[in-house]
Amino acid sequence: MASLSIIIPTKDRGEIFLKTLQSIISASSSSDTEIIVVNNSLTPIQLANKPNNVSVYDNPYDKNSVFSSRNYGASLARNQVLLFIDDDIIVSKESIVYALRFHDENSNACFNVNWQYPPELLAEMEKNIFGKFLMKTGFTTMRSLYGEGWKDNAPFIARSLASFFFCIKKDDFMKIGGYNEKHLHEGTDIDITDKLIENKITIWINPLIMVYHNEADRIDLMNWLQRKKRFGVISRNAVNMGDSSHALHYTGIKVLAFRMIYMFQPLLLQLLAILNKLKANELGFKVIDALLGANICVGYNSTK
Repeated sequence: MASLSIIIPTKDRGEIFLKTLQSIISASSSSDTEIIVVNNSLTPIQLANKPNNVSVYDNPYDKNSVFSSRNYGASLARNQVLLFIDDDIIVSKESIVYALRFHDENSNACFNVNWQYPPELLAEMEKNIFGKFLMKTGFTTMRSLYGEGWKDNAPFIARSLASFFFCIKKDDFMKIGGYNEKHLHEGTDIDITDKLIENKITIWINPLIMVYHNEADRIDLMNWLQRKKRFGVISRNAVNMGDSSHALHYTGIKVLAFRMIYMFQPLLLQLLAILNKLKANELGFKVIDALLGANICVGYNSTK
């Protein structure tokens, strides 16, 4: 069975990160695994009773780049299989065992597992319109966000990679050149997917193995809208770097309409608070959907 280097980039996630780290320590306790934490924050990470196989490093390069920290972590890894895990993923023993075995049985391949929000987080989200909106529109499961082509009952070859739980042989990672650090946040999964395909490294998803995506600190509407605005910026960045497949097309009237919605966002948020008290879910969903479109559009059109 292969030995494993787990790389966790993190920045100011507090208890969310600690829950992730503890789940990884527990799940990997019986295996030959090293855990590399790469801190992108100016605040040092202090870990009490740290196991010998856990190492914490400050990223000496671009602290605003999760991709820089992933590449740095890979450069430190001593084992032949790399597993990149985001700092808000709660893993199971099954997921770590699968990572250890996968590359014994597959060559020229990498994989993702499946994710969903933790049950206790979903229960909390049921209490407000925004949480219900996220659940209704599928933001709380990998299956819903992946869309067409998803299979429930067996591993399948995927059209794209997601870095939340990304397992690959170190030699293959180095062969493709690692992550492109010039991309903005989230956008580089586009680039690394292209590199994997170009190098004939098959991307697999195993939907039968589940981890929890613990975004309990990010289930806040303003935080979420800001991230969607950054998504618009990322899409424009990808287009500017030559990837026209991520172009978003808006008519002049639609841009104007979205800019007006964005201008009145504070008032719409106040309206949403009233609708939440009235439990007017359907109308509230329409307000959130309009704010979502406005933030993506404004982000996309903020750079040329």
